[in-house]
Amino acid sequence: MNKTKVETMIKRSSLIVMIIAAAEAAIAFFLVIMEYSKLKSANRMPDSFYNLLMPEVVEMLFNGIVYLVEVIIFFRIFRSGRPFTNGNIIAVRVIAALSLVGSIIGVLIRYHAGITITSALFGSVFSVFGAVVFLFFAEIMRYGKLLQQESDETL
Repeated sequence: MNKTKVETMIKRSSLIVMIIAAAEAAIAFFLVIMEYSKLKSANRMPDSFYNLLMPEVVEMLFNGIVYLVEVIIFFRIFRSGRPFTNGNIIAVRVIAALSLVGSIIGVLIRYHAGITITSALFGSVFSVFGAVVFLFFAEIMRYGKLLQQESDETL
């Protein structure tokens, strides 16, 4: 396979993933709006029910933002055919930061709602692990960028 065919395949795949991420972002923001309006309109909702729903709404909001960052990443790849760019590396780090911040906020909201700290922390373990994975992935992308530069220079 030559370089042109590979770039064409990368662009086509990126377009598909970008469309899926945009749909996921739209669904996540729609659910946030629906749940928030439900929370706001419920006059006689017990506080415990409200406290259980609020972390879910916040989590959906952070997921929607992550999907938007993914749309940006895959749009850049679709446009240029090159995944290993400084902008994409920074965007992957932003996803890691959003995962970590969303996890911390989720723990604080759950703890404030009366859930024990161990239960609140257990629910966020996967988000923290996801943040670490995204940071590792950003470093792999940074290394890929260096290899791509070396390859471009030797050609």
